[in-house]
Amino acid sequence: MVQEIEFKTVRVANLWLPLLFMVVSGTILATAIFAMVGYQMVYLSRVYPGVKVADIDVSGLSATEVVAVVNSQANQYLAKTINIQVDNQILTFSGQELGLRVDADLTANKVYAVGRTGALSTDMLTQLSLLANPYTIDPIIVYDNGPTNMVLQQLANRIDQPPVNAQLLIQPDATVQITPARMGRQLHREATRAAIEAALATPTTQPIALVIQQVMPSIVESDWDAARQQATTLLSQPILLGYKTETTTNRWRLDPTATMTLLNLVQSVDEQGKTHFSLAFDQNKVMAYLQQLAPAVTSEPINATFKFNDETNQLELLQPEQPGRALNLEATYQKIAALATHFTPEIELVFNLTQPAISRQNSQNLGIKEIVAESTSYFYGSGYGRMNNIELAASKFNGIIIPPNEIFSFNHYLGEITAENGYDESLIIGAERTAVGIGGGVCQVSTTAFRAAFFGGFEILERWAHGYRVGWYETNSYPGLDATIYTPDVDFQFRNDTPYYLLIQTQTDLDVGTVTFRFYSTATQREVVVSAPKISNEIKHGPPIYEEDPTLPAGTMKQVDWAKDGLDVRVTRQVTESGQLLHNDTIFSRYNPWQDVFKVGPK
Repeated sequence: MVQEIEFKTVRVANLWLPLLFMVVSGTILATAIFAMVGYQMVYLSRVYPGVKVADIDVSGLSATEVVAVVNSQANQYLAKTINIQVDNQILTFSGQELGLRVDADLTANKVYAVGRTGALSTDMLTQLSLLANPYTIDPIIVYDNGPTNMVLQQLANRIDQPPVNAQLLIQPDATVQITPARMGRQLHREATRAAIEAALATPTTQPIALVIQQVMPSIVESDWDAARQQATTLLSQPILLGYKTETTTNRWRLDPTATMTLLNLVQSVDEQGKTHFSLAFDQNKVMAYLQQLAPAVTSEPINATFKFNDETNQLELLQPEQPGRALNLEATYQKIAALATHFTPEIELVFNLTQPAISRQNSQNLGIKEIVAESTSYFYGSGYGRMNNIELAASKFNGIIIPPNEIFSFNHYLGEITAENGYDESLIIGAERTAVGIGGGVCQVSTTAFRAAFFGGFEILERWAHGYRVGWYETNSYPGLDATIYTPDVDFQFRNDTPYYLLIQTQTDLDVGTVTFRFYSTATQREVVVSAPKISNEIKHGPPIYEEDPTLPAGTMKQVDWAKDGLDVRVTRQVTESGQLLHNDTIFSRYNPWQDVFKVGPK
């Protein structure tokens, strides 16, 4: 029993030491673990001790508190300035003005992340190291180029100057000059931005030199050489537009000041990208000018006029025919447009010609072979003015040729009755009395023409009687065969209703006081039967009228109107050919009674 007890005592003594070691070690380990867990719990949401932002210790602060600290010191972190030289001036901008700012949130996140990588052993070593060796983090500064872009815009407003192109100037007096080109300049924004951003990233105090580009003008003086030469040539002298006839030369002058209003500048680019300028005539402007000119150069065709020689029974030329002209606008424009490249100071207008119906070439085919109608009226005793008017008016109809089925209008061939056209003052027949006026006596001519057409068997289209009977129209005739006209409303017209051309010839004899119309054509088989006048509604004229005229000598008297009874007259005419009735006319005239009128000198 004694041995056995000793054996057991020895075994208990051998196990105690390891057990004690284990207890002590476990206690130390548990204490360390509890201390570590407690440390982590204390700084679970706070910055570990030993961490600084710049020079500020932020140990134990929450992320929100770190943000507040960083924001409070932000201006100190952005104190850096940048100097920019603009011409001879230095402009200074802060980093904040150029787009720098402190990102407090990102900085706080970085501070808070120290010692928190997620690797326990590494983080514990870092946390223990911070206690002996603090760790400093610079604030995180971010850059926004928006403010820099605004600064660049301000600088560009001061720097940028657009280039000035050379220009061709045509002065109001048609002189030509070139204004010189001028170089421009422009801020190179990208290069200048790069220099600013580099200066923000480096501790430099040297001013930044702006990067400026020269801008070439797109048009220089030499680009205008061709257009300048054109302008100088085109505006050096007037351009004459005209045409020639057999007898005349007609010209219209286009002065340089007018020419330059018709020009347009034409710009083109060649295959090498070079710009060229030239001048060309603007089609719309030239056409408008030609349309204004056209009425002055346009004319209707004029028939040749002839005289019938009664001895030879042949036509003799009085006036050659003239073709009608209508300005060819397009062809004339093309000739003017060609002046821009091939200048000549004079060009011929281009016309479309219209040949007259009657010419020297076809005169033998007109059928004018003999006299077919003739009428003579008398005006002996007329005053000088009336005789002049009769002779002048009758001459307007000498040589006229009326084509088959065409209408003869007395007023058309007579034209305007004015003093400018050679007519004198004379007595004219008014609605109620005779008065002095321009053209008295012309109705003697229209009456004679009417009688030739009437007795010649032609179709009468328009005829008007006078307001009262005129003695000259009843000499060797009877009432009812006169024809008054009053341009432009009252006319005498007849139609050449034969298949042949009709030539009218007139003759005035001032010595015996006669005017004669002769119609030449080819005789037809027409028979003309004219009745004697049928008179009715006779009204006796009144007593004489005496009117004082201060232009007459004292005690003298001059008769200006002769008394005629009023009456209605009807004359009938039948025209037949080969037994067929062509015309059955009644010519009606109503004449008012008319008194003797005397002009009396002052008593």
